[in-house]
Amino acid sequence: MTSPWIRKHAPSTSGEVVGQAVGVASLRSFVSSFMRGQKPLLLHGPPGTGKTASVYALAEELDLEVIELNASDARNKAAINELLGAALGQQSLFFKGKLILVDETDGLSGTKDRGGVQALLTLLKDARFPIVITANDIESRKLKALKKAAEPVAFGPLAAKDIVALLTRIANAEGIAVEERAITAIARRVGGDARAAINDLQSLSCGKKVTMAELDALGDREQKEAIEQALLRVFKTTSAEVALPAFDNVDANVDELIMWIDQNLPMEYTEPEDLAKAFDVLAEADLFFGRIRRWQYYRFYVYIYNLLTAGIALAKKEKYAIAPKYKRSSRPLMIWMANARNARRKSIAAKLAAATHSSKRRAFREVTILKPVLESLDELELTVEEKEWLR
Repeated sequence: MTSPWIRKHAPSTSGEVVGQAVGVASLRSFVSSFMRGQKPLLLHGPPGTGKTASVYALAEELDLEVIELNASDARNKAAINELLGAALGQQSLFFKGKLILVDETDGLSGTKDRGGVQALLTLLKDARFPIVITANDIESRKLKALKKAAEPVAFGPLAAKDIVALLTRIANAEGIAVEERAITAIARRVGGDARAAINDLQSLSCGKKVTMAELDALGDREQKEAIEQALLRVFKTTSAEVALPAFDNVDANVDELIMWIDQNLPMEYTEPEDLAKAFDVLAEADLFFGRIRRWQYYRFYVYIYNLLTAGIALAKKEKYAIAPKYKRSSRPLMIWMANARNARRKSIAAKLAAATHSSKRRAFREVTILKPVLESLDELELTVEEKEWLR
């Protein structure tokens, strides 16, 4: 299985973190001179700007053990107390200094019944180890109290030139030939998100070459990713970690995603065994979606997205060196055409059901049988178009 490049090429020293000199310097000063009871540091900024990577790089540099709590996974008071409370009270297993990282605090619940933010604030008051918190949106209402209790440090979107330098270094290390225009285009399209840029480069590198032609096939990428770009990540990787966040920024419903994958799978996975496995995964995702619609089991959404991303990506043995030309599914048009064909029949059935005191479903079935006599029934008050349809 291919290792995700965001992990493989993560900075090993703080000096390798690109474009965040001021933020990294503040982080280093905080960790190096930490005193018990000191306010934690709150690193804030858009995704992919180096917040978490900086913490791990500095910890490796200073020989510190990182104890990470992902707030999106531990959202309530009990989970915060259990995981973070234990980390704050125990000595490092490796007899090193400790650095506590509370990642993605945007995922914490601010509601009284869950109390995630309040539990975190209580534990931070007399910390024995340096605590670094990360958040994407510091202006979020749920982080208002946390913002006051911590020292904020901004990590802004990366400049395109910094991302170009990073991608060039990674491409050279991987032996990938990338057109200069292509690498610049990738850097500009991600809106300052280095993580997205690295994932894009890895996804596009299946043929050991990245060209503008491949990028142009995907269309322009703004802050919101095009669904074609997300499909590229899923189809062109064998890494679950690269595939899992593929649809995070795509503005599409689950049924749309299923139709897009269904339409493009046969063009992408040419090995029968890989294609069969992928369709099995897609069918399972559709099964969970049906249970949500029928019984409102909304917790199944997490399974659906895991299946549509990592499940589809891992269904193949290896990446296919096929130029991406993904097309929108024709199924919505077929459904619309079928509905259009049945529109007159439905309207006649509704009138027949009202006149005969029967169900619309039964009337719909019987409209075609009763065609010869319906036109002459004045009680139905049929329109000219409906009579025409009957003829």
